[in-house]
Amino acid sequence: MVDRDAELDWLLSHLSREERQLLVMYGRRRVGKTTLVTTALDAVEAETVYYLCDQRGPRVNAERFATHCADVLDDVPPAVDGFVDAFRYLTNRITGPCVVALDEFSYLVDSDETLPSVFQTIVDEVLADTDISLILLGSSISMMEEGVLSYESPLYGRRTGQWELRPLSFAAARAFVPDYSVETQIETYSVLGGVPAYLEQFDSEASLLANIETHILSKGEFLYEEPEFLLRQELREPATYMAILEAIAGGASRVTEIANEIGRDASGISRYLTNLAQLALVEKETPVTNPDSRGIYRITDDFLRFWFRFVIPNRGALEQGRTTPVRDSIADALATHTSQTFETVCHQATRTPSFPVPCDRVGRWWYDGDEIDVVGLDPQTETLLLGECKWTTTPVGIDLLDQLEALTPDVRWHTGSRTTEYALFARTGFTDELISHTENRSDVYLFTPQTLEPLFESTQHTT
Repeated sequence: MVDRDAELDWLLSHLSREERQLLVMYGRRRVGKTTLVTTALDAVEAETVYYLCDQRGPRVNAERFATHCADVLDDVPPAVDGFVDAFRYLTNRITGPCVVALDEFSYLVDSDETLPSVFQTIVDEVLADTDISLILLGSSISMMEEGVLSYESPLYGRRTGQWELRPLSFAAARAFVPDYSVETQIETYSVLGGVPAYLEQFDSEASLLANIETHILSKGEFLYEEPEFLLRQELREPATYMAILEAIAGGASRVTEIANEIGRDASGISRYLTNLAQLALVEKETPVTNPDSRGIYRITDDFLRFWFRFVIPNRGALEQGRTTPVRDSIADALATHTSQTFETVCHQATRTPSFPVPCDRVGRWWYDGDEIDVVGLDPQTETLLLGECKWTTTPVGIDLLDQLEALTPDVRWHTGSRTTEYALFARTGFTDELISHTENRSDVYLFTPQTLEPLFESTQHTT
């Protein structure tokens, strides 16, 4: 595993306690929940049962779960009537410590809203006075938050810990393509994002474009149809969701723009956007200085953004095996696509401990047609960081700093006593004029991918 030390330590720490545990782990599909939990199960000194729920409802899953438990215990499969019976069977067969992991528990909650009450009975009565701990995993973030973690849930107050597993940061994702330069690693991150299951597909001994052609553009490969499979697995009306994601990938960001792009009424697509947000595929972004303002929508998963931008529009050619012209078009447009991801990478850089300006919150800012790529806020020191990111093939000049300084008064945050500092991030470096102009200024920082690299190296972990 890559960069899951904290999560694994958390799991093992809880599972080593004398008290039985009810742990909740959730996060979007493919983010690595199963790998993390099965790694922990292999390490604990207890009997373990891992069961993957499906969408066939509680009755079928309870029967299959009981049968699986019998297989683990080398026993005769019992006849059970629901999960309460299944866990009663387990408690009658287990005498020592045991850990049960139910993966995709959100499928059960989605199919039967009474399931949390059923598991309240299991936790409070069936597992009482036993050493059987329970881990509930789910890919539907909203389903887990509302059905398991919320105050209204019957399971509220019974969990002993919870963790939302998020996609890997750029610092961690780099470990999947160690032979690439940091610049190519950023481009790879723009193609695959931080989902381990996607990053595992690429081989850094091959070129980035060769990997794209082999693993994304080629029919029959895992990544070729992955977004479509993901949406069909998780959502009803997948065609509508695909149209919305394609519109956002193409540049539409406001509700009215998205609605116009897909030919739907704006009032009718809000629920679709909400569902995509609940799966952590889309997020509503607001200016970092004004989180209560009306926001815009963006795709949070870089692979989905890449796929909807380059695969869907070329599906006809790719179905015929004509990958070369699509690969060539990607080569021409990759820099434009990567520019948005470079902003994300720069945001992550400002949050690293070694970044020279401390930032409590980091995001983007926009107002009345003006935008700033990186805005960092530190209320404790009343420091405002303003930054711009350029993924271009020419060095950045002094005009970019001039534009940034001109916008400074428009950023309304601690306008009276704040200290303002500036950071410029550039793929190809900076002109001699800009370097000369800033060499004696302590409030301006210049970064290239190469000078950012040490910041990420200090936060990368592999287990």
